[in-house]
Amino acid sequence: MTGLSPTLLRTEALLGTKVLRRLQGAHVLVVGLGAVGGACLEALARSGIGRLTLVDGDVFEASNLNRQPFSAASLIGCSKAEASRQRLQDIAPTCTASAETQFVTPLSAAALLAHVQPDAVVDAIDDLPAKAALLEACVRQQIPVWSAMGAARKLDPAALRVTDLSQTHTCPLARTLRQQLRKRGISRGIRCVWSKETPRPLGAGNTLGSYMPVTASAGLFLAADLIQTLIRTAEPPQQPTGQTLPAQSEQVAGLPGGEAVGKAESVSLP
Repeated sequence: MTGLSPTLLRTEALLGTKVLRRLQGAHVLVVGLGAVGGACLEALARSGIGRLTLVDGDVFEASNLNRQPFSAASLIGCSKAEASRQRLQDIAPTCTASAETQFVTPLSAAALLAHVQPDAVVDAIDDLPAKAALLEACVRQQIPVWSAMGAARKLDPAALRVTDLSQTHTCPLARTLRQQLRKRGISRGIRCVWSKETPRPLGAGNTLGSYMPVTASAGLFLAADLIQTLIRTAEPPQQPTGQTLPAQSEQVAGLPGGEAVGKAESVSLP
């Protein structure tokens, strides 16, 4: 090992210097810094992603404390984007992070990508029109994107899956999003985390119940899938001339040893 940074010693021991350099050279845009996006962001930063752009126009509220990793009682009323950026300075000193305090809208999604020019995007926003526009813009601009489907009203982290959007089922948000994107001529090419668990009933006052074991797990699975894609680009598999690699299997986001179910589109990073 070269000892690129003492804070990444364990990551370098696991992945090797070449792969760690690949992670440190990557620029990821994370849109939405709530329960899923915050967990994904922390995992990406702690794992060695070198540059992160954080986008969220919201502020922390008391109701965020049960599940959002960057929330704190002392931060209620503070910008999620700026507070998360400051937190990353403490927990991931090798990462360069910038914050954009804005809500993504259908009109701003494409311009945001053109402005930031990321290598990859994590979509963790829950506004459907904005979400669909951001995913469409990523596909049109050929930027690999990882998207979070519905994590509220779910109890079982072992029911989470990471696949192409075209392979999702059960999740109401994923179903609506598939319909919206098909109208725009997009049917596949978006990696996402989703749950096969049937959503539980709404809480009192139609509150979307949620808790950290599921939301944080969803964010961690997104980060892991993105990082594994970077690992594959740093260490391309050797194959004889003319031989085709098998399609990537669906990753079962549950306990170790879970079976692969179906096949998913592979994603390439620049």
